[in-house]
Amino acid sequence: MEKMLGLPEFEVTDFKQNDNDMGFYVQTKERPNACPACGCYMPTLVIYKSRKQTVRDINALGKRSALIINRHYYECRECGGRFAEPLISVGDGERITKRLRFFLSIAAASVPFTDLEREYQISDTTIRKIFLERTNALPKPSEIETPKILGIDEICLVKDDYHRKQPWAIIANGEENTVMEMLRNRSKASVMEFFQSLKDPAKVEVVTMDMWSGYRSAVQETLPKAKVVIDKFHVVRMATDQMDFARRRSGKLAPPGLKRSKGVFLMREDKLSSKALTTRDAWFDVYPEMQVAYELKESFFRIYENTSRPEAERAFREWFRSIPPETEYNGWRMLAKTVRRFRNEIFNYFDHPYTNAFVEGLNRVVRSISNSGCGYDFEILRGKVLLTAGRKIEEPKTDFDVMTYFPPELLRDYGVPFEGIYEAIKRGDFNG
Repeated sequence: MEKMLGLPEFEVTDFKQNDNDMGFYVQTKERPNACPACGCYMPTLVIYKSRKQTVRDINALGKRSALIINRHYYECRECGGRFAEPLISVGDGERITKRLRFFLSIAAASVPFTDLEREYQISDTTIRKIFLERTNALPKPSEIETPKILGIDEICLVKDDYHRKQPWAIIANGEENTVMEMLRNRSKASVMEFFQSLKDPAKVEVVTMDMWSGYRSAVQETLPKAKVVIDKFHVVRMATDQMDFARRRSGKLAPPGLKRSKGVFLMREDKLSSKALTTRDAWFDVYPEMQVAYELKESFFRIYENTSRPEAERAFREWFRSIPPETEYNGWRMLAKTVRRFRNEIFNYFDHPYTNAFVEGLNRVVRSISNSGCGYDFEILRGKVLLTAGRKIEEPKTDFDVMTYFPPELLRDYGVPFEGIYEAIKRGDFNG
């Protein structure tokens, strides 16, 4: 029985089981060799009371397992102090073994808390506490390799204060395609704190982002050598939005077919089939203002087909001059005003052609994880994202001729690989 139990500090005095559970009745083999009150080594100890303590253990043989410990309480004759005998296998004040705690901390990353609660008859609160202890031990930004290319984006998943959605920021390594961190909010202060805690802030050359001014200010104040590149997909999305606005405005009095043809107007012209082109042109004959909007959209997209910054800026100026003066095209002039406001960061793309597409893809993955878990709160979702897929670690190569010792600080931690998170989703690790 003791060999089956696998906890050398205990001797098994009895064993009971039924169809679902089994209990090991145990007591410690040796008395304590020191008094925690006075520190005396090998003191004279007497047992002044004993009581049974039930502790949950890892399951075995397909059954729930528990230890029923006959725990002794000692009095030290040297100082008069009283104490419960220390247990190697059970933490102070715990009702589960250390090995079960470790198992739960690992399993909770990919197994729904409710499943663990049902299987081990341990409260959801305890499982959450154990999981968050592991989450809090994750590497800090100062312990992760700083990339040359950083990506930052936000995701809105849960309501904060019951009336608005609170965006969470996601920080990614754009070189290694890994998740570095999730921040509770996207405030300038939070982002600056992250940047300041990087292992090597001076290493960052480019930060890709959307047009949230807090991100830009945080970079300018904490990473002065880094270039801000506003993601081109956020920029061209403004033209797509204007095109759709024109379609919806025309569609107020149009037949339902215009609404069903939405994709025809939003897709790039070179991606349309001959049938779609025919459909599009038929609507243009009826609503010529939509054709103007479509041509503005397509020419705006073509700005990014230029290969140099001067060419792109020239193309933008020509595009702006092509906007008709009528008031229904004021939205396009507002778009141009936005581009001018972020001119430097938008056209930095042509000097540093990086996008935020990876972080955008990660955003969708995180949303999928949240949905599969029926709405995790921030702390749990962060833990699920940063723990389930493992970490991308690069170790120094060992020279077996000299067997050089490599200290832990030579390990390079790049964060959580996006592909690992994606594979975990396909396996159903986040289903709950």
